Amino acid sequence: MATKIQEPISIPMTVSVPYRFAAGSYLTKCLIGLRDHGTLFAVECPKCKRVQLPPRIVCATCHVRNERWVELGLEGTLVAFTIMYLPLTDPTTGKPHNPPFVYGTVRLDGATSVLDHFINVEPDLEKIRVGMRCRMILRPQAERIGDLSDILYFDPIPG
Repeated sequence: MATKIQEPISIPMTVSVPYRFAAGSYLTKCLIGLRDHGTLFAVECPKCKRVQLPPRIVCATCHVRNERWVELGLEGTLVAFTIMYLPLTDPTTGKPHNPPFVYGTVRLDGATSVLDHFINVEPDLEKIRVGMRCRMILRPQAERIGDLSDILYFDPIPG
């Protein structure tokens, strides 16, 4: 007896689920600096000296209060990357990124932690490498809204 296979049916739809997320005082300071001045602030743990971005009230390692603010540069080092061959919806904008493209992990100068974001480089292994220097590219100031979507991507620094 043959098993009848049911054809799956899909109904494409967009579901809107608006919500507000309270950033808290530490992340708010970081995002306002990014929005208003194009600068990123992190916190340094007084015990282990880790510089954490996003800033956290308490060090994730030592569990002590972080109160020393550190202004980070907009340049950093690519520590890992992947070339994406599947579409990805940007979680900060909801817009799709068509493949292929490069997504990478950047350690900003002065930070211990890393930031994952889009890398504006041709998705070719001959043109991207771990250790390459990158610079954060922000939206024009008049268009910034105070969230991580204000960071458009990272550009490789020649040399």
